[in-house]
Amino acid sequence: MNSKSAIDQPLYNTIRGKILAKLKSGEWPPGSKIPTEPELAKLFSVSIGTVRKAVEDLVSENVLIRRARIGTTVATHEQHNQFSTFFNFSSKQQEEMRVEPKLLSFKKVLASQELANTLEVREGDTLFMIDNLRLINHEPAMYDRIWLPQKKFAKLTQKNFEGREGSIYSLYQSQFMMTIVRIQEQVEAIKTPDFAVKELNLKKGYPVLKITRFAYTYGDTIVEYRNRYVNTALGIYINEIGLKE
Repeated sequence: MNSKSAIDQPLYNTIRGKILAKLKSGEWPPGSKIPTEPELAKLFSVSIGTVRKAVEDLVSENVLIRRARIGTTVATHEQHNQFSTFFNFSSKQQEEMRVEPKLLSFKKVLASQELANTLEVREGDTLFMIDNLRLINHEPAMYDRIWLPQKKFAKLTQKNFEGREGSIYSLYQSQFMMTIVRIQEQVEAIKTPDFAVKELNLKKGYPVLKITRFAYTYGDTIVEYRNRYVNTALGIYINEIGLKE
């Protein structure tokens, strides 16, 4: 590596961080057009090349979207195949699937010590606990149990959750300025939990795939904790890593 690259790399990371700070603050909200590269270079007092590297990195991460004759915009969860980015399932024949949600339960609970540690809140803080079923081609396939900190989603109601247009993450983004930019998942095979047996239309003890998900917004701040139980007889879990050309 030459000396120029060694100098440019930290500066490029700094500009990337400054752009993310603008997104986090809401100054450049989802769907909006950000300044041009020359304007960004002037704003941050750096070269256009340094700005371009930062922008290209955020485009590759689906945080920004480049659009011909329009410019660079802030991605929304309804753009750039964002639903597929965080929805890792397909039919075994790789056919198109019709996915339908069905709300089972929406209530407030107090955070246990374990949930408080996971969601970075205090024990006893109020959480929303949401049980949501996903049907694939009209068959119950996935049971989600979701926990959200009330302080981050203060105006969330059963009505606006159930009546949302688009994905759950689109709701977080459009109504609560919570853009999911990273998820972490842990996967294991378990017996179907008793509370999910009836809704998934399975026999007690039938094996399912349990996917524990941690969803983060800007600043690596956790905003959602979720356990998903999947009947893999109706679909397969896909994890794709690396360059696709």
